[in-house]
Amino acid sequence: MKATTIRMEDAVLERVDSLAKALNRSRTWVVNQAVQRFLGYEEWFIHEVKSGIREAENGDLASDKEVAERQLFPTQNTLTSCNG
Repeated sequence: MKATTIRMEDAVLERVDSLAKALNRSRTWVVNQAVQRFLGYEEWFIHEVKSGIREAENGDLASDKEVAERQLFPTQNTLTSCNG
């Protein structure tokens, strides 16, 4: 394992230390976990964006109907119909 030095705001370091104490882990362990999770998410996100761009370039787009069927957030119309 290699060592590195980073600068972080006092408030962030206090949070790291507080979490390390609560988990009975070292500051290094907490920082390593945070970096690994960050890298994992960012790598996944970049992959998904590139994949979506490729799909769009190939014309693999959802129709209006498909989008409406997968709607994640209710509209005023669906709220009204649900409330009778």
